[in-house]
Amino acid sequence: MNRWVSKRLESLRMWRRFWPQLAEHKGELGIVGGLSLLGTALDLLRPWTIAWIFDYALAPTDEVMVDGELPFDPVFVLWTGAAAALLIQIGRAVTEYFGTIRTAAVGHMVTRSLRYRIFAHLTDLPLGFHAKNKSGDLLVRLMGDVPMLRTMLVDSTVQVITRVLLIAGMIGVMLANDVLLTVVVFSVAPILLFVVKLLSHRIKVAVQKQRKKEGALADFLHEAVAGVSVIQAMGRGPETVRRFARGNRRSARAGLKATRLTASMALTVESLLGLVFVATLAYGSVRALHGDLTVGTLTVFLSYVRNLLKPIRAAAKHSDKIARGTACGERILEILDSEISIASAPGAPKAPERPESLEYDHVTYGYVKGEPVLRDFHAAFRRGEVVGVFGKSGAGKSTMASLAVRLADPQEGAVRLDGRDLRDLDLESLRDRFGMCLQETTLFGESIRENLLLADPEADEERLHAALRAAAADVFVDTLPDGIDTVLDTAGGGLSGGQRRRLSLARTLLRRSPVLVVDEPFSGLDRAAVLRVRDSLVEGAGDGIVIVICHEPEHLEVFDRVVFVHEGRALDQGTHDELVQRCAEYREVLGRVPAGKAS
Repeated sequence: MNRWVSKRLESLRMWRRFWPQLAEHKGELGIVGGLSLLGTALDLLRPWTIAWIFDYALAPTDEVMVDGELPFDPVFVLWTGAAAALLIQIGRAVTEYFGTIRTAAVGHMVTRSLRYRIFAHLTDLPLGFHAKNKSGDLLVRLMGDVPMLRTMLVDSTVQVITRVLLIAGMIGVMLANDVLLTVVVFSVAPILLFVVKLLSHRIKVAVQKQRKKEGALADFLHEAVAGVSVIQAMGRGPETVRRFARGNRRSARAGLKATRLTASMALTVESLLGLVFVATLAYGSVRALHGDLTVGTLTVFLSYVRNLLKPIRAAAKHSDKIARGTACGERILEILDSEISIASAPGAPKAPERPESLEYDHVTYGYVKGEPVLRDFHAAFRRGEVVGVFGKSGAGKSTMASLAVRLADPQEGAVRLDGRDLRDLDLESLRDRFGMCLQETTLFGESIRENLLLADPEADEERLHAALRAAAADVFVDTLPDGIDTVLDTAGGGLSGGQRRRLSLARTLLRRSPVLVVDEPFSGLDRAAVLRVRDSLVEGAGDGIVIVICHEPEHLEVFDRVVFVHEGRALDQGTHDELVQRCAEYREVLGRVPAGKAS
């Protein structure tokens, strides 16, 4: 019993947690509720037209006679009964039509607002959350789980309330006419409740497993499609297909188990209700033969029993949908309940519009507790300099860049802009001050123009082409069929890695941010293009802070200063020549002199 109560409370918790989405549409829901009440009343009235015809025309009893005669002309009874039945049927069809449309409209609006809420929350969650949750599973929650939750919140809620009202109305009418026959009809109710309770819990567990497997399959598909060139190049296509087949089978088996449970519930409910109809027919006929029940009243009872099939069948069906919706709602709440750890402090001042310095003040940070990527990292970047950040792969350079825009916060120490801890500044204004072009370029399957305008939607034609020239991207953009209006494939497919990086750099330069952080802007460029990009960065440094993460030693001489990152620390800094002279580890990374032989 306690378990049953806890499961019902879970469903109620879902309605409570997602009530804000429903409350936005209270007016529409009120109309739906009114139409449902009207439909319920018409359903209760429907069998009485038949009872009227039987009792006052076809099979009258002594009880309805007045001085031994029928109170109404039988022909009049037939016509009025038929007309009333027609009006009730038309009214029921009209209310169902408008109720269906209104319910669907509310459902679509709730789906839209839910997806907006979830997506907005996802974009604010820290990198640690996205590192732990696969993108494919998150997409399944956003696109697949939301409609199931919507069905529970809107469709099932309306239908269950309507059916409960209908059953309550039937019970009231039946009790008013014959208590014994009503007891016979509802004697099976405890068994029905037990079956629905038991199978609903099992359906919910099965659905949770099914959605989890579908999420894993979606993530595998996402990675496989994105990496199809690697799969083909390594000849791993058949193995990848076999892995997909295994995941597909697991997902199908989980879905089939949930379907079997749903079918078992329907079979049990149908069988029990069939038994109730037979019992009502037998017992009611005996009562009618003895004169304890009119034929019309028996007809009403039999009609109600047949009509009970619909609400109870619907209740069982929607119990399945509620179980599925609750399982999906829990998966969605895992996202919404995840803490947004990176946010502006209340009343935080805006970041300086033209900052003079960006300082890492003895910063320690790690993605996994106890495994720091940056250790006591201390470095300063000043306005007017083009500073290179150099070190081996995994030294912490990209992590350093992420901390600058608060994609994460230091676990020790602080990152400061003009002496102010970034955590004390308004987050939106802080990120507005930065232009980031990291190693993992992100382009969208739109035109090159649209990709650039993400940085500044107000940029005119002259500025767009100036940004392409500054990033040495005009060389290949001008050769494309539609130039700047060429539509790219998904994620910039069809372009080389170097071309994607140059477009990403052009977008960053178009932003005209006072702090510029770029990762390997010279990769894949010839000498002339390197000089052009270098000049663009120098121009940016004249009015801002420019930090260039560099992986190729041959470009280190172009920087005013190099910060050498080694094992998570800013081990040394200075010009390239100064570091070569005094830092053995620097020379080792460059591959010139082993550390043990350095002076």
